Amino acid sequence: MKKQVFLGIALFLVVLMGRAQETYLDVVINYTPTTMNFGDRNSELKDFKKGYWGLQAGASFQMGVTEYFSLVPELYFVMKGVRLENKNPLTEQETRIRMNALDLPVLARVHFCNFYANAGPVVSYNIGGRIKTEANDSMIGQKTKMNFGSGNGTYSRWDAGVQFGLGYEFQLKKSRLLLDLRYHYGMVDMGNGSDMYNRYFNMNLLLAKKWKSTPMIRAKKRDMVLWQDVDQHQLEQY
Repeated sequence: MKKQVFLGIALFLVVLMGRAQETYLDVVINYTPTTMNFGDRNSELKDFKKGYWGLQAGASFQMGVTEYFSLVPELYFVMKGVRLENKNPLTEQETRIRMNALDLPVLARVHFCNFYANAGPVVSYNIGGRIKTEANDSMIGQKTKMNFGSGNGTYSRWDAGVQFGLGYEFQLKKSRLLLDLRYHYGMVDMGNGSDMYNRYFNMNLLLAKKWKSTPMIRAKKRDMVLWQDVDQHQLEQY
């Protein structure tokens, strides 16, 4: 009896996985704005902050699990930062802060027809960065590279946080196009005590080609064949 129940559960999973979302490999190349949050000083800097436009390039792998659910690991190179206008309360001169980072989000995606919602953790590694200031009436301009570490005057090499947002899928003849709206909420103080957090909203366009087959479906099919062989063997013994 236990064998029949287990086999029934396996059959149910195969049927469920057979109706899974398609698996896609999405390619991302964007020119997108990012910004930073400065903690307690963010409100006084609000009118001086502008988005920093930079390159975002990488890939997103949507792995269909069920008809309404997918897992989406991604890997991007992102130029992120912020621009502060002249006479801002923090630096008192026009300042551009830029970090070159690798972002690795792992998202859970829920599908509603062509719409979807996704959310999940993200880990970032800063390859390098710089701070550039422009000269004004009382201060000279300069360009300095970021020093990464854990002490005063350095910046954090690692960042972590969450990403969440909504999207819409446009089906094309042999591929698809995603319009992805997402918020990045960084939780690590990138300034090691100076209150600098990567927090920004961006819009992505992802062009995707369907993967050959869904890995979860392929694994379940192998399991199903195995259990069918076991069942057949036991029936022959009777």
